Amino acid sequence: MMPCIMIKDKKRSFFILFLIVATELIGFGLIIPILPQIASRFENTPLKIGLLLAAYSAAQFIAAPLLGALSDKFGRKPILLISKLGTVLSYILLAFSGSYWLIFISRLMDGFTGGNISAAKAYAADITTPEDRPKGMAVIGMAFGTGFILGPALGGLLYGIGNHGHSVAAIVAGSLSLLAFFLTLFLLEEPEKRHEKTHYSFKDTLKLFKHRGIATICLIQVGFMILFSSFESTFSLFTAQGFGFNERQNSFLFLYVGILALFIQGGLTRRAPKNLIRTTGIGLLAAGLGFLAMHVSGTLSLLLIALAILSLGVGFVNSYLPSLLTVVSPEGNRGAVIGIYEGIGSLSRIIGPFFGYWAITSPLNHGYGYFAVILGFLAILLFFGFRRQTQ
Repeated sequence: MMPCIMIKDKKRSFFILFLIVATELIGFGLIIPILPQIASRFENTPLKIGLLLAAYSAAQFIAAPLLGALSDKFGRKPILLISKLGTVLSYILLAFSGSYWLIFISRLMDGFTGGNISAAKAYAADITTPEDRPKGMAVIGMAFGTGFILGPALGGLLYGIGNHGHSVAAIVAGSLSLLAFFLTLFLLEEPEKRHEKTHYSFKDTLKLFKHRGIATICLIQVGFMILFSSFESTFSLFTAQGFGFNERQNSFLFLYVGILALFIQGGLTRRAPKNLIRTTGIGLLAAGLGFLAMHVSGTLSLLLIALAILSLGVGFVNSYLPSLLTVVSPEGNRGAVIGIYEGIGSLSRIIGPFFGYWAITSPLNHGYGYFAVILGFLAILLFFGFRRQTQ
């Protein structure tokens, strides 16, 4: 394994990476919750609204591997700049959209240039050693948590401004992304050129997935993200049915989960474990235990405990699974591999809600019991996939 690429100010670089990802997720949290309402002003057929919600993730599934590979060839910073500029332009288009198809194009534009996260993770891997890599991934995890907390909170303030709430929200989201663009342009150092010249070929990149460890990690990512996005799309129904919670009460629950995620990503997962495989497996099992606790929860206090356990497991998986991927990925193709990892995550987020509504039975908590069983199988798959390898 080659040593990390040194830069002058690693803390500054991590801070900018944090802002790049956080502004992406703040914008996501600002827009996504009310996207169906925006679209329904122009088009109210379920099919077209469903297509609109899927457009970003579908475009990212196609573009993320390409952008990750291009970052291997041309550098992380140029791809981060291009992807952030695409996000800015997409929000400008959304702010002034007067038709369904303009909104649709704005979401596709953001998705196709949405290489921020895969390039940011590749950058973090470039400037860390394998032992310190979880700290870098934890910074990106903190950005996720911050974005998911601040995005909906800002939205609650902005949507009440006159009759143009969504335009104001889109302009604010675009402005935050523009700030991150300029910080990247002027303050972020490009890591030194990778030691191997890379030539992007999708076919050659797919050959990397013959590596048992890479294939195992990506299969786990697919399963985990399907379950997690299923949970996100069904949780409000679960609390309404089981506890009688309304939208306001559910928003407080999501805030609670966001604060937990921020604490876990900013504290616990910044400590580099000696064994990434074992710790990732513990994360999968903890998430399964959280779902199992939700399955039997009958009181608010037990539900809060279940969500805390689930948040711990999700925090571990989101930090340590990509860290493990960067360790087993070839140095010269790391961006391409991470891009595919993020791309299949986007595809899984499309499948997840459909799977959730198909798999969840009445009462809804039974479905979370099934989720716990699946996560147990994913933990077994992880250990089986790496049984001949050591950390």
